[in-house]
Amino acid sequence: MPHSARKRKQQSNEITRLLGSSEAMPPDRTPLARIKADRQDILIISDLHVGGGMNPGGIFGGTENFFADASLARLLSHVDERIAGKGSSSGLLVINGDFVDFLRIVSVPDSEEDFQRWEEALGSIGMTDRPAEALKTTISATEKDVGLKTHDFKSIWKLDTAIRGHPALFAGLAGWIHGNNSLLILKGNHDLEWYWKPVRDYLRVALAERLLLIRPRATFNACLKTVIGALQFIDDACIIDGQIYIEHGHRYDKFSTVVGAPTWGRTGRELNIPFGSFFNRYLVNKLELVYPFMDNVRPRENILHILMRDRFFLGLKVLFSYIPFTLRMIPKRYARYLFKPLFWYLVALGIPLVLVLVLWGNRLLPLLAGAASGTPAPQGIWGFILQYGTGVLKDSGVLFVGYLLSRVVAYFQLSEPDDLVEPAEKKLNEFPDCSLVTFGHTHNPEQRRVGDRWYINSGTWIPIIEASSGALRADKTYALIYLERTPAGRLAVRPLKRWNDDAGRMEDLVIVERK
Repeated sequence: MPHSARKRKQQSNEITRLLGSSEAMPPDRTPLARIKADRQDILIISDLHVGGGMNPGGIFGGTENFFADASLARLLSHVDERIAGKGSSSGLLVINGDFVDFLRIVSVPDSEEDFQRWEEALGSIGMTDRPAEALKTTISATEKDVGLKTHDFKSIWKLDTAIRGHPALFAGLAGWIHGNNSLLILKGNHDLEWYWKPVRDYLRVALAERLLLIRPRATFNACLKTVIGALQFIDDACIIDGQIYIEHGHRYDKFSTVVGAPTWGRTGRELNIPFGSFFNRYLVNKLELVYPFMDNVRPRENILHILMRDRFFLGLKVLFSYIPFTLRMIPKRYARYLFKPLFWYLVALGIPLVLVLVLWGNRLLPLLAGAASGTPAPQGIWGFILQYGTGVLKDSGVLFVGYLLSRVVAYFQLSEPDDLVEPAEKKLNEFPDCSLVTFGHTHNPEQRRVGDRWYINSGTWIPIIEASSGALRADKTYALIYLERTPAGRLAVRPLKRWNDDAGRMEDLVIVERK
């Protein structure tokens, strides 16, 4: 074997050895991990929903929601400097779920270059048993239309796509680790793929590659050791220093919680994704390719009203084509879980439609049929009814179908809980020593003080579009929780902050109480 090839082989073996020592396999399934923060200040954010990012032409895909790469990198640099200025040793960044939105990454390998890149990504973590030619045979016709499934090697393609599409963000995370800081990542319902150790390992390798650019005199293996020591994944929930309870919160949303084991089937090679994820994968992604940010509209009940108003026939296609296709893709275990109450819900919504057909069908349908066939419109009273009656029926039909569609889709997935106050109160009672319980998931920044203890929801970093006159939402909330150490070493809980990227500082986040 030539010297250069032998050296590459030795390096590959060393990387595999390092990754093998990074954590147990399979991942630790401990429901509650207890973490020591070693007197670190703590920065908590959630729900970045990082998608495929920007393509080589400088264009974002319609399913992308995260555009704050440089802003978040500047926040991390600001906090790093702040910690260093106080003489503190380091900081801990917690990304509390839905960091990388694997559900929203719909691009699939297509060219020879794509498959070669996929093979190299797998090879970088020791998965050398899938050459490019073999990878080509693993993609089904459905996947070409809606994106790859949840196998570990397919999830690595998605993660690589996100990393390439968001270079400033991942360079910022590498810079954060370079400053002797730590990173803690919790799973959410949009990034269940962190369950796979190869996916976790690929993030480690990618951050080590970017850390090497900051430390050109270091070796890659040394950078990888640094990342392995700084980066930790949490499967469900954790308590930091016995004081801070952190969980994403999707387990308290019946549409987003996983029913059963984390994988399904005899082989266990695919993830068991929750009910709502099927609607994200097969319905919402298709809508967002036509209407970017459609899933960001609040309240969610207005989503389909907007669609029916602007693209009526697309709304009908959603109702009679996309939704039935999505239903066919949902496993039976979720059908049993949710479809029983849905039956009576649909019966109740269908009664008005039946009444309209009974009362008006025998009068107006013959007229409409004649108009559609080119038959001259009758004069007199019948002409008046045809002209105005059909307009009224069309307008009423748009409203009714829009309402029906919005209710059905909202029932299935597009409606997450507005708040998680009830489960937060239970956690405060369950862990009386915790001064803070924090969730994400709802995208609604929120804080409540109970005596000298807090529940805080860290909101989101993606744009939110308020379609209701009853609420006003800033485009860039950039919500965060910043916990500093007291002289006694305890974490001081403060109200929610936001990153003011224009001013380069953290400020109090304005939250208006709603009854």
